[in-house]
Amino acid sequence: MTNNRTAIVNKLEHEATNIRRNVWRALHAAGSGHIGGSLSTADLLSALYFYHLRIRPKEPNWPDRDRFVLSKGHANAALAAVLARVGFIDENLLDTFYGYESPLGMHPDITVPGVEMSTGGLGHGLAVGLGMACGAELKGQNFHTFVMLGDGELQEGSNWEAAMAAAHRECNNLTAIVDCNKIQQSGRVSEILDLGTLASKWEAFGWAVREIEGHDMWAIIDALDDLPYAENKPSLLIAHTIKGKGTSFAEDTHVWHNNTVTDAIYQQALDELKESE
Repeated sequence: MTNNRTAIVNKLEHEATNIRRNVWRALHAAGSGHIGGSLSTADLLSALYFYHLRIRPKEPNWPDRDRFVLSKGHANAALAAVLARVGFIDENLLDTFYGYESPLGMHPDITVPGVEMSTGGLGHGLAVGLGMACGAELKGQNFHTFVMLGDGELQEGSNWEAAMAAAHRECNNLTAIVDCNKIQQSGRVSEILDLGTLASKWEAFGWAVREIEGHDMWAIIDALDDLPYAENKPSLLIAHTIKGKGTSFAEDTHVWHNNTVTDAIYQQALDELKESE
């Protein structure tokens, strides 16, 4: 069992690197884009799409599929990257990213196979995810809904209305994942609007909470395996990550929240990712 789990972790780490390559590929094709917050999500997306989610890439509208909503929609390059890797879309579509007639834009578009919600207006994804979870209960379906939020996004008050409602309805088929990379567009989250102790806030709103290191694949899959964290509560996974993870010059800085991707930058990113494997 240990050897099998090690093989699983190795595969997921390999796919996380491929997702990061695809992020750079897409944003190099576009010339610029939201890089830092896309790269920080790669390990989480790898574990979700290649290990945990019940999905059928060749049947994207399968009624019993698990739902995933990328509420932090500016990280669409990462979502497109993993959708291409898992087979929802052709990988060559990444080369059209931000193109005038491309379905892949700055934010997710529900017309793209595998995308459950058009996002981009921050703070909306959790409420819609709650609606999906409630819909499953009403229809007697057992799919699980996941919503990925950014920590800077939690400065939007609508998140907390949805959090309160989800706890009131005891939605244990709903999991929120916070990509807690501690940096937003203009600087550090703690300097712009400090969120305090996130775990305590969510517990006060009635959620069952787990905290992990968001680039530790062992910790990620253990946390996913343990869902739901309580019988009658929605679950929150706080994943402490590094903005721009995987490329030294982009790590832990708001400068690479959104930036230009030249040929030289792209090559440097690919070289560093290759060295890291």
